[in-house]
Amino acid sequence: MRTLPIILTILVLLFGGSLASYRYIQGTTQTIGSQLDTLEQSISSQQWDTAEKELTAAQQHWDNNKTWWTILLDHQEIDRIDLSLYRLNKYLVTRNLSLSLGEISDLELLIQHISDTEKLTIENVL
Repeated sequence: MRTLPIILTILVLLFGGSLASYRYIQGTTQTIGSQLDTLEQSISSQQWDTAEKELTAAQQHWDNNKTWWTILLDHQEIDRIDLSLYRLNKYLVTRNLSLSLGEISDLELLIQHISDTEKLTIENVL
């Protein structure tokens, strides 16, 4: 009879932890996504100084959350985002419009992919 309450407690803790990590990842992906949207608008209008400031803010937000993401997610996904941020920074410094826009689109896709893969759906379970 003691095993049933222990099993239920473990299940509740697992589901609670899963829900908490999902909400955390969803919140941070939405925040970073909105920062990247603003950054993309600045790049499109060729406001390079503003874009560099917005990228710095997005990188700081990313660095603040990366530790928890490392615990919760695949490290290759995080490495891809780090590389993309680094390349985007270099493209902004050289003021290369087409490469900057391409890289920001890639970065937005990576962030959205993480958000999608962490959802509890049949596709992700199977």
